Amino acid sequence: MDESMTGILRREEKITLALRALYEKYGYRKYRMGKFEEYELYLENKNFLKSQNIITFNALDGSVLALKPDVTLSIAKNTHATARSSEKFYYLENVYRLDKQSGSYREISQLGLEYIGCLDQLASFEVLWLAQRTLSAISDRHRMQVSHIGFWISLLDGLNISEALRREILEFVRGKRLHEMKARLREAHVAEAAVGLLLTAAALCGPFEQTLEEAAKIAINQGMTEALDELRAVYGLLLDRGCAGDMTLDFSLVSDSDYYGGIIFQGYVEGVPRAVLTGGYYGNLLKKFGKALDAIGFAVYLNELNLLFRGQGQKPIDALILYTQDADRHALLTAAEEMRKQGLRVRLDRHRPEEERFERIYTFDENGLKEAGKDA
Repeated sequence: MDESMTGILRREEKITLALRALYEKYGYRKYRMGKFEEYELYLENKNFLKSQNIITFNALDGSVLALKPDVTLSIAKNTHATARSSEKFYYLENVYRLDKQSGSYREISQLGLEYIGCLDQLASFEVLWLAQRTLSAISDRHRMQVSHIGFWISLLDGLNISEALRREILEFVRGKRLHEMKARLREAHVAEAAVGLLLTAAALCGPFEQTLEEAAKIAINQGMTEALDELRAVYGLLLDRGCAGDMTLDFSLVSDSDYYGGIIFQGYVEGVPRAVLTGGYYGNLLKKFGKALDAIGFAVYLNELNLLFRGQGQKPIDALILYTQDADRHALLTAAEEMRKQGLRVRLDRHRPEEERFERIYTFDENGLKEAGKDA
């Protein structure tokens, strides 16, 4: 893009361009998909979605289609990756979801990145590194929370917790409702020693290395130890690259174990109350499509950036030229074009726009162009 054009972009647009360039630099290719997908894909994987309310309609051939509420599902379904040939994608797409607060559907702009293939610690590091760089591009004041769902799965397996109860436990952990969790475990006649382990695990949160040490004290099987070893290895690489200072380990961060099986993470920036970035390992989803592959990625919710930048205002337009009905149209256009050749952004209008700001205001009538003063 011409450098003279980047000056007129909103801040979130500049961030998006910078991030796309970053992902391209690391070998990720842009993934494009249509607005519609077969409804059956989402129906069979509703638990994977942020919202289970999906906009559907009947196609001319009688099939049921949906406005896409998610991109990762389509990528997982259509990937051509193999264990020997990974695929790296990034995407910039609009998804359609129900807003729980307003009760209406929203079009959400989503920027995301996916790695599919045979995953090792270096590939996991790269995705988390890019997630950290993504947060840095959005704001200097950011933080990332990291967890490992495999730690929880192995703990629940080791304690022989039933499938129904473990889902309740993870919901309690996710909501940090530890008193309710304790009462429910006792109601289910779970042994006190096991109750203590589960409550301790749910409260594990803080500086990465310190929390790793605390977690290691309650690791009761190899699966939990392997999860901690993976976290330790990836964290070490991030630490070496100087991008782990704002990272915390929080085992109250859990996701649906039917889809996620490894490292998971969320990113926050100051000024936005919700996570602007979420991601993790979702190899279990690939298995649902009959593909024995690993997958890890993240998504950035660009609509949240509107909330972040709303109070900062947009840069005012350089010049407003207010012209009269009898103004010489040719001379007016020539004068405006001369100003634009100087790199200025110029708006022509008959009346002063109420909700716009300008560096300078001019009038143009039968006597030509005159400066009328400053606005911004």
